[in-house]
Amino acid sequence: MRAGYGAVITVLIFSAYEAYRIQDSVSRQHLEIYRHFVEQDEALATLRKNLWLAGNYVRDFFINTTPAQTLLFRRQLEELKRENDDALRVLEKAPHHQRVVPQLRESLAQFWKVVDPLPVTMMHSSNQEEMDFLDREIVPRRGELYNALRALTLADEQKLEDSEGEFADARKRAGRGLLAMLALGVLLSFLVARLSLRHAGTLERKAELHYAEVEHARHELKQLSARLLEIEEEGRRRLSRELHDEIGQALALLQIEISHAAAMNCGSPGALWARLDRARDLAERTVQTVRNMSGMLRPALLDDLGLVPALQFQLEDFIRRSGIACNFVEQGVAEDLPDAVKTCVYRVVQEALHNAEKHSAATLVKVSVRQFPDRLAAEIEDNGCGFPMDSQGRPSRSTGRPTGLGLLGIRERAGIAGGSLTIDSAPGRGTRITLLIPVPPAKPVADIVREVTV
Repeated sequence: MRAGYGAVITVLIFSAYEAYRIQDSVSRQHLEIYRHFVEQDEALATLRKNLWLAGNYVRDFFINTTPAQTLLFRRQLEELKRENDDALRVLEKAPHHQRVVPQLRESLAQFWKVVDPLPVTMMHSSNQEEMDFLDREIVPRRGELYNALRALTLADEQKLEDSEGEFADARKRAGRGLLAMLALGVLLSFLVARLSLRHAGTLERKAELHYAEVEHARHELKQLSARLLEIEEEGRRRLSRELHDEIGQALALLQIEISHAAAMNCGSPGALWARLDRARDLAERTVQTVRNMSGMLRPALLDDLGLVPALQFQLEDFIRRSGIACNFVEQGVAEDLPDAVKTCVYRVVQEALHNAEKHSAATLVKVSVRQFPDRLAAEIEDNGCGFPMDSQGRPSRSTGRPTGLGLLGIRERAGIAGGSLTIDSAPGRGTRITLLIPVPPAKPVADIVREVTV
């Protein structure tokens, strides 16, 4: 758009400059044509006038042939010669006079050659001789010169017409060029306007799409927040119920059994040992319940042994609960991963297994965890029924599944840890969840691949 607007402005500026240049050139050319014509016409008028004056001066000399008139006649002829030379120099500037002016100069020289010696040759001539001289020498020569000057005048007029025609053609060509530039400017303006409207429409659609995505994300975050509060409250309720129903009752029974055992110190030893055995069983069940609750909140294996043992334990528990076969592949996973990375991978696998057990109707789940120099990749794939995805890579709302908040939760968890999570699924071809999460460079470890198939 910047280039388009720049091109339009450049064309308009160049068109304005070209219009000014054409107008200035036309004005100067027009002025030059008429200036040359006026100069040539004034030179020809001077020559015609001087020929007429020369004839008059000769006539005046014949009328009054005195010494004073002779001096005046010579001064008048010198002045006419000087003016004629100036006029001839002006005529020589015109290219179309280059061949005519020398002939005209030769004819004038012959005319002055006849007129100059008159004060000597015709000083004492009779009136008849003077009239014969005028009729024989002056009048014919002056007529020939008038005809030559008339021919030059007609040639100048024709040259003026030709120049005006060339001038008109030049104006037409310049006008067509200017119109072409203006048409180009209009075309560029149209193209830029069209591209601008298209770009504005694209930006508007993108803005609307972005706004819809933001609204959708805000709605999902609102749902997620509500769901998190619900889960937190449900977890508290379950923990409270477990403490009350399991641990509280078990401890109460343990207290009763111990009291009965204490009261039977004088009774049968067999009954006493039976009471103590029941008390031991209650204590063991209570310890197991506490361990289960602790594992549900956060598995101790994740902190004590690392990510891989915790995932193996999680898969074994998943197999016991669901009966679904699992393949587990681990490659080069370090034991000293950051806590945020371990927790993120564990929870993502936990949610994926939960969805496979609850929704997919799968018969096989593959879990792989691989560590690279700069990242850790985890992939969970099942052969279940799958589900449709929308254009943003989220479960389609037409799936009939509740909300997909579990997937949204692990996506948010991956984003918080600095990683990315992609979900690939379609009806009838299962689901693949891939997690990529950056890890700091670790010390080189042996590239050992362990695979567990159950």
